[in-house]
Amino acid sequence: MKTLALGLTAVLFTASLAWSAPWMTSTSIKDAARIPVRFGGDDQKRACSPRNPAICPCPGKNVLPQLAWHDAPAGTKSFAILMYDIDGQFGAGVSHWVAYNIAATTTELNEGDGTGFTGGAGNRSNPNYIGLCPPQGDGPHHYLITVMATDLGPSLAPALTRDQFLAAAKGHLLSSATIGGLFSRQYN
Repeated sequence: MKTLALGLTAVLFTASLAWSAPWMTSTSIKDAARIPVRFGGDDQKRACSPRNPAICPCPGKNVLPQLAWHDAPAGTKSFAILMYDIDGQFGAGVSHWVAYNIAATTTELNEGDGTGFTGGAGNRSNPNYIGLCPPQGDGPHHYLITVMATDLGPSLAPALTRDQFLAAAKGHLLSSATIGGLFSRQYN
């Protein structure tokens, strides 16, 4: 079963790179490359792993990455951004960031700018971006950042989880673009 899950993860990550639409870019994160440390979490009291309560601080600065998009599909009324660690929670996945109700006139979020969107709820009930910090000793985790164009007006309630947002957006997604990158607490 674990082999199947790892195979599916690899296919999804590879496929996401192939699906990366040219209408989304980032000067912060290069598709299929290591994600710079500054985008990692800055939690100095973070446990080493779910199975090890010892403290292993996260090395990052919790900086939200820059994202830009252009040429949205006709009928776009809002954008949403999801960031997901497909390897987190032993392969069950971790939602790092859920942002939506981004105005259709918006074409960029600047690095470190946590405004201009409604914050959802990540796995740690975080309403805003939470930096990357996989368990100590894990290899690099695969992170996907997806920008979605929707025909929903920017009026969804705050604090939606990833699943709740996707349920609300079902039938309203016009297009999406995904970039992926790798992050680990330590690189050898």
